Amino acid sequence: MLQNKKHQVKRIWFIITALVVVLLAIFFMVPRHEQSTQSTTKVATVDDQPVQLNTSATSALVVDLTTGQILGQKNSSKQVAIASQSKMLTAYGVLKSIKSGKIKWSTMVPITSKADLSKEDSHLFSHIAIKAGDKVSVRELYDVMFANSANDAAFALGEFVTPKGETTQQALESWAKELHLSGSQWYNSAGQVNENAFENEISSAPKTASNKASNQQLAMIARAILELDPSLRQLSKKLTISYHMTPNFVVTDKTDYWQLMTETMPNLSNPNQLTIEGLKTGSSPESGAGFTGLIKDKNGHEFITVVNGIANYMDETKRYQESLRIVDQVLAQKQPNYIKENQTVGHLKTLTFPNTKQEHIIVKAAQTRHYWTNKGVKLAFTQPTFDSKLANIKKNQTVGYTTAALNAQYLPYAQKTEKRISLKSTSSSKPVNWFVKFWRDRTK
Repeated sequence: MLQNKKHQVKRIWFIITALVVVLLAIFFMVPRHEQSTQSTTKVATVDDQPVQLNTSATSALVVDLTTGQILGQKNSSKQVAIASQSKMLTAYGVLKSIKSGKIKWSTMVPITSKADLSKEDSHLFSHIAIKAGDKVSVRELYDVMFANSANDAAFALGEFVTPKGETTQQALESWAKELHLSGSQWYNSAGQVNENAFENEISSAPKTASNKASNQQLAMIARAILELDPSLRQLSKKLTISYHMTPNFVVTDKTDYWQLMTETMPNLSNPNQLTIEGLKTGSSPESGAGFTGLIKDKNGHEFITVVNGIANYMDETKRYQESLRIVDQVLAQKQPNYIKENQTVGHLKTLTFPNTKQEHIIVKAAQTRHYWTNKGVKLAFTQPTFDSKLANIKKNQTVGYTTAALNAQYLPYAQKTEKRISLKSTSSSKPVNWFVKFWRDRTK
């Protein structure tokens, strides 16, 4: 009896051993493939170039504010005289100083002789009623610099935020370099032709020297200051502007936007019901009429538009009409393609993580993104970038990235993060044990 039991035990161990050998043989005989987490099918790239704008402007540009995608253009990289559109770079210097804590909106700015235009004809050289010795807050000077293109306010702010040991011209050039405005030229903070800059004239430069930048560079400045100061979207709503001549005496003037909104806009052709939210005009006999605008359509899309050399510098109509027209031309040919937050991105439903229990993790867009294409075009998306070695994944964790397979033009130095789509996990998954990992590796 005892011998029979021993014989049965040996037989069982023999069977178990044989099964283990067979299983191991299967494991090692099955070819081991390189790990592939997604299809490697090549994605067709959509070619989408800007609309060639039909406009009488010397140069023109339409850009999507959010992404920096160039939607329409004409000579947009050509350097041109920009006159008072220069004040946007001065605003950038102010906003950087505020962000760094060097100054506050309430900081009082002493008005020096360099900013005293009180004896000049305000029709020729736009200014407010301040003079040397006065003190005006950063906020009030900033507002009148935009709302009424006040040259004295720009001179005062430019001088005030210039770092010690530098000239204002050097400060402007430094800010331009920071924004990658290669090839642009800067002489004074108000955008005046050098000989009309009064005490701000650069003696070593020609009297006819003027600030120059391309339309693309003006759009780059506009994007930068809108990021630092989103309230600039409310500029066109400021129909009056106030500032203190003395602590107890406040001056209130109508703004340039008062004329735009009450007298000009009602007479413009505007079939797409576009809204002009701001930003900055530029006018001089040398540059003609210009305008860097922030324009919103009825669906909430925001565009930066730039027109230069559009008409006589005294123009109060055509610069705005052409700004609307070039957006109309873009909207006639292009459409936005949305990927919304928590939406599946194209055919990309899962990412594969062999080191997690769940292995195939369902992913969704972590934020809303949009891309402009010609009408009727359907977008595909690139193969995702992700770390397949992740072993412990939490719900809503960003686990990868993709972007539209789109050959489009963007402003120089537009951030990659504004083009790509983050992919987030819709579930959690803990690390897999060694046996399951071993099995997966051998059976793939």
